[in-house]
Amino acid sequence: MTAELRPGRDFIVEVPAPAVEFNEVYRNFVGSAGYFVANNIYSRLVVFDTGSPAAYPDLAEHWEIAPDARTLRFQLNRHARWHDGEPVTAEDVAYTHLTALAHGYHAASFLHDVRDIEVLGPHELRYVLRRPNAGFLAQLGNLVFAHILPKHLYEGTDWATNPYNQQPVGSGPFRFVEHVPGERVVLEAWDGYWGPRPQIDRVILDIEPDLDEAVRKVADGRAHYMVQDVLTFPRLHLAEGSTTASVWRKRGPGIAVLSFNHTQDRWRDRRARAGIAHAVDRRRLVPLADPGWSEPYAHYLPRSVDWAFAEDATAPAHDPAEAVRLLDAAGITSAGRRPALRLAYMKTFTGHAGIAAAVAEDLRTVGLEVDVVGLDSQTWAHQIGRDADFDLTISGGNMVPDPEITASRFETGGGRNHARLSDPEADACYGAARATTDRTQRGEHYRELQRVWARNVDWVPLFWYAAYYLRNDSFFGWPDQVGFRVPFWHWGRIRPVT
Repeated sequence: MTAELRPGRDFIVEVPAPAVEFNEVYRNFVGSAGYFVANNIYSRLVVFDTGSPAAYPDLAEHWEIAPDARTLRFQLNRHARWHDGEPVTAEDVAYTHLTALAHGYHAASFLHDVRDIEVLGPHELRYVLRRPNAGFLAQLGNLVFAHILPKHLYEGTDWATNPYNQQPVGSGPFRFVEHVPGERVVLEAWDGYWGPRPQIDRVILDIEPDLDEAVRKVADGRAHYMVQDVLTFPRLHLAEGSTTASVWRKRGPGIAVLSFNHTQDRWRDRRARAGIAHAVDRRRLVPLADPGWSEPYAHYLPRSVDWAFAEDATAPAHDPAEAVRLLDAAGITSAGRRPALRLAYMKTFTGHAGIAAAVAEDLRTVGLEVDVVGLDSQTWAHQIGRDADFDLTISGGNMVPDPEITASRFETGGGRNHARLSDPEADACYGAARATTDRTQRGEHYRELQRVWARNVDWVPLFWYAAYYLRNDSFFGWPDQVGFRVPFWHWGRIRPVT
């Protein structure tokens, strides 16, 4: 990193993967620098953090949800401006989300229930849903999927080649300044921001593919923060003894899961899926666990979703003999030999490497050949998400604060359902949970959903991970310090400690 630094006014973030582009509404590269840049230069209607069940204002300063959960009305902040000075209007919101839906872009993963978006005025609009969805607000505030783009810079263009994917113009607290591919991305506080102005002048995302070195840079004060998935339990020792930074940890917002490629005939047989599940020995995962914070896990949602958690829904227990019997009965054995399987995980989530290695060893004990492959996020998007070129995967993702956000991964046709899972029983549970605004009733439907997943072995839960945040002590404004009113990936509230 060669950018001239301004002590106390620059906020340096370590990121392991370089940016591809900055329009995550169009397509997603999880964990890349572009992912985090987009989260700080663009706005969305509302924001959520996994530490709170509440939605907080972003572009929308007021909203109403109809009692039948079929329409949502939003009033936008009238002072919001794009970084080029143009006003943000309801037309921008409607254009962004309707275009993403029409073309199946990434944002469509969480907008699939939208039938129409009606512009009621310059700063007022209504979302009309195809069916009731009491969890829709959580979808709009979840991570990068629902950013709003400037209509005046995108309308009439091909999003794939629009130059503003590389020179983004947003409406968030920071504006884009510089991108040196493979080295850094620089953002600066925008004086025209319509919300609280950031109290740091610049955010510098330093691309550091050596994850150990990324931890050391924050620990010894050369940087101030690292993105969540860099620091895992086996790497915590690198932060010990730091005089400038501290680790804040919490139970993770999701679990690592083993998924089947449901386009393959062999996995359409429940016996084959159950055979794989019985082969898993979670005791191999104990060395990866941080007692009290992470653990090998056989349940289908984190216990932290207490209002919807099903204690009685668990994956099949470890039983190698039963695994062999079921795999044989399902015809996985062919001429006395078992097939070689390709188990993929995304390298961005470094904790998944150890999990994948342990699962592969479990499968080898029941006679399966397993090739473990770690993929970068760009290759994953093409090879796994687009082409379904895999046998099994290890993946993760948010499951809190509302289980509705899991639908994009596990419901038929979900935009992030790379496994191509289709279970009508599970779909019915999702539909029933959406149809009522009574949280007690929603919780009962989600508990039944977990029982369906367990009964049908649609996928296999493996590990409830922890989230670690190594952060410099000279800055304040992290989500837990501001009542989780901003998400963990947002740095607009960060300020130097005086």
